[in-house]
Amino acid sequence: MQKSIAARIGTTRVRGSGFVSAVARWTGLVLACSWCVARAGSGGPGDSEAMLLLDLLERKGILTRQEAEQARTELASRRTVSLEEFARQSKVQFSRWVDRVDFSGDARLRFEHRSGENGQAGGGDRLEMNRWRYRLRAGAQIEFSEQLRAGVQFQSGTSGRSGNVTFGGDSGPWGRGDDGVYLNQLYLRWTPVSWFGATAGRQPNPFQVTSLVWDPDLQPEGLSETFRYARGGWEWTVTLGQFLYDEAPRDNPFGGGPAEADAYLFMQQVGLRYRFHANWSAAVSPLLHVYSGGGDSFRGPFVGTTPANSVGINDLMVLEVPWELRYSGGPWPVRVYGDFAVNLQGQERARAAGTPRYEDEKYGWLAGVEVGSGRRKGEWRIRAAYQWSGLYALDPNLVDTDAFDSRVNMRGVIVEGTYLFTDFLQMNLTYAHGERNRKALPTGAVGDLGGTAGTAYLDDYRLFQADLNLRF
Repeated sequence: MQKSIAARIGTTRVRGSGFVSAVARWTGLVLACSWCVARAGSGGPGDSEAMLLLDLLERKGILTRQEAEQARTELASRRTVSLEEFARQSKVQFSRWVDRVDFSGDARLRFEHRSGENGQAGGGDRLEMNRWRYRLRAGAQIEFSEQLRAGVQFQSGTSGRSGNVTFGGDSGPWGRGDDGVYLNQLYLRWTPVSWFGATAGRQPNPFQVTSLVWDPDLQPEGLSETFRYARGGWEWTVTLGQFLYDEAPRDNPFGGGPAEADAYLFMQQVGLRYRFHANWSAAVSPLLHVYSGGGDSFRGPFVGTTPANSVGINDLMVLEVPWELRYSGGPWPVRVYGDFAVNLQGQERARAAGTPRYEDEKYGWLAGVEVGSGRRKGEWRIRAAYQWSGLYALDPNLVDTDAFDSRVNMRGVIVEGTYLFTDFLQMNLTYAHGERNRKALPTGAVGDLGGTAGTAYLDDYRLFQADLNLRF
């Protein structure tokens, strides 16, 4: 129908008296407006087709410029009314104080091989795990005004450091005991001015960190504040955090029972980024972690030989200094990055564990390089890093679960590759190989290869992951 109308108009020639011409123009105007408004009411491509038809009528002389502009104005107003009517009739309704809602999420399918040796047993005896796993995340960003926003996200898996669910991991066949979906984020963000913002709730990590100290899946609970200042090529950022690490249910119990104190983590970071060239920038962001209390699960002392004594947060005050150098010119962007960490109370932590001779095991560092962007269809990214950590350098409950199985006192390499088939579908490959740093010391008895069936002296650790990620 659209093609036949355009074809007829394209071959029409207006001849004769001015009266005939006027009739032709007004007839064309009425037909054009009627057809355009009808198309606009359906939304989608009809809006642009209607505009093309008006342009054609104007070029052929059937409509004057003024008449065509009048029709375009009418079309725009009718389209606005149509959209408002659609919003009123929609089955999805939001409160009138909600300005905007953006939904997003991702689904990941993974094959994983994870294995390691028991360093105490010797003889090359290995624990191996081959698993198919999935992860699902879905959430929304809710905007109430330019200053006030909220976020909510749901995720599979119960662990704070992983959303993975293992196929066949529950009672089977195909039971759903571990396939639940849990609240991963729930926060309110207030940004009254461009240089300050505050967030409350279970929130994305607001700090610049690396996997040396923090697992990327962790979502801290509490308050955070961010201050920003930029001038010329300089950008300063100050971020503060006050997070509830672990709640003690009995602050003052009945009788003579011991009192328990909630565990808190206070964080302070000063970030500096300098763009000294159109394609070059450098950044450094020192961050201090200060712990208070021990809750009911993390009082310690940390020793690292059993699951129970591998989670203590006693004598921890970690200073880390992540840094990076970026180059955005040329065919592929390049980033050189790293992190240095020291536990300022590492000597006390070593003495509390009964190993005062290893007081120097309070340092950790990471250095790596990244090439490529991996953001759009056809793009790729390769990242390689070397990581080293002492037994008393880091919080064992925060470190990455994948790179070295949630362990400390480890050193080794991590290599990652990413390729985007489309803007929303990508493949990731990850390989890691690590070994125990100090052979006389444990690595902690946590992680997938830890626990009562695993080892606290992990050695010759190997990890391979193949991921298919779908974003929506």
